[in-house]
Amino acid sequence: MKKTIYLAAAALSMLSMAACSGNKCGDGKCASRPDEVYVGTIPMADANGMTLTIALDYDNDKANNEGDYALTEQIIEPDSAAMSGINVQATFLSEGDFKVIEKGGKKYIKLVMDAKDSNPSSSDYTFLVASDSTIKVVNPVTFEETPDSLGLNYTLKLQK
Repeated sequence: MKKTIYLAAAALSMLSMAACSGNKCGDGKCASRPDEVYVGTIPMADANGMTLTIALDYDNDKANNEGDYALTEQIIEPDSAAMSGINVQATFLSEGDFKVIEKGGKKYIKLVMDAKDSNPSSSDYTFLVASDSTIKVVNPVTFEETPDSLGLNYTLKLQK
């Protein structure tokens, strides 16, 4: 059932990325699909969790250190009456640019929200590139991870 929510969120992000608002498509560089899509559900203090779907579209430079992103945030609650078992309380969309930053021997993806094309309720995110197939939400200022000892999962997985 969770797979249905993840697939719907990924499809929404891909459509949003393909739409390419503003002047980004005027030069014909609009991608028909993103290079990478990550999905995961992170904990929240006042809800069951938030499903994040982020579509990354790297610029056509050989370094792959920047590009455009589309982010979908869905606040979720369990709902036994829903077919999926999950009720989406709210959805926030944002887009903008991202940069790959190297710090302390680690790689991070820093989102730079486009204020005119994004929901002001969306959060500021920085992700640690944990492996070839996972990224982790980290503190956007200090780049610190949530300690594993707390038992909270801030990992998003690459969708294939």
